[in-house]
Amino acid sequence: MNGQLHFSALGEVQSALTGQSIFLVADSVAYAASGAEAILRPLLADRTVTVFDSFEPNPKLPEVEACAAALRESNADTILAVGGGTAMDVAKLANWLVTQNAGKEEILRGVWESPQTPLPLIAVPTTAGTGSEATHFAVVYVDGHKHSVAHPLMRPSVAVVDGALTASSPPMLTAHSGLDALCQATESIWAIGADETSLPFAQEALGLAWGNLETAVNAPTPAARDAMARAAHLAGQAINLTKTTVPHALSYTITSAHGLPHGAAVALTLAAALEFNSEVSETDCLDARGAVAVRERMTMIYETLGARDAVEAAGRFNALVKAIGCPASLAEVGITEDAQVERICATVNVERLANNPRRLTPEDLRGLLR
Repeated sequence: MNGQLHFSALGEVQSALTGQSIFLVADSVAYAASGAEAILRPLLADRTVTVFDSFEPNPKLPEVEACAAALRESNADTILAVGGGTAMDVAKLANWLVTQNAGKEEILRGVWESPQTPLPLIAVPTTAGTGSEATHFAVVYVDGHKHSVAHPLMRPSVAVVDGALTASSPPMLTAHSGLDALCQATESIWAIGADETSLPFAQEALGLAWGNLETAVNAPTPAARDAMARAAHLAGQAINLTKTTVPHALSYTITSAHGLPHGAAVALTLAAALEFNSEVSETDCLDARGAVAVRERMTMIYETLGARDAVEAAGRFNALVKAIGCPASLAEVGITEDAQVERICATVNVERLANNPRRLTPEDLRGLLR
């Protein structure tokens, strides 16, 4: 990362808290329930602390702008983000908007000329899912549409990954977050952006998530929680290099229009995408290294899932989804009408779609959603 990475107890964050004026972006419920507040309170006692917690999941621009205004007024020298992916994204975006003196127009344009170095940001995840503490991008919804803001300088300076902080997460939050990590790792392996640097992160993340998610949801142990926290962070490291692909590209409207949590929305098309990408040929391959290279990476996924081929791997994935109480088909979440499918296809994220190794036609997209 830009500075340090700790897979350790949160109490060790003190060495990274070099500033005297702290701007704390926190999910208020998770901050208390996770135990982070009790640990951090004495560490912050001799510092000036400004707290911002006015945001909901899937952050909207007005929330980010409010956070940026509070940050500007605080004159803080360090930002501390504690919570799930939303807390991380809000903190990263507010930091970026303030230091770049930017707003809505710059977010929509996505071009940053001569960017200024943002404030130090310490990220402390309390869920094992998005891996946002490891990435250089953040998500914000502008006028109902999802936008990803990205720049290398947006990556947090320090990440403190402590599996114990996820112990209070209820089963379904653990399931949804864990599915996001599992899907990110899988997509990173087959992504056009995959390379020798990203693959070790993605493979380790996939193995950890596959081997521990069901336990973390249905019969949680400290070891399973730690493994999922590590998996989520490693998956974040992987997609920081590769970005995601078609399951994520389709998921955003499923979440915004149908209210499905992000991880569950991504998982709905992961199995179908796995089978689709396994049939890549030289005529429809978008990866410059060719279809053979893509199929070799697909084999890594089958082997990790203990499967012989894509069909068996897809079946195993959907079985896991069901075992942790999540929907494995769009019909289960009420997406049964052609008009609903067409809306999802019409609003697909084209950047993520272009990172898929096999070309998708409009009819292919519809096929993934049926």
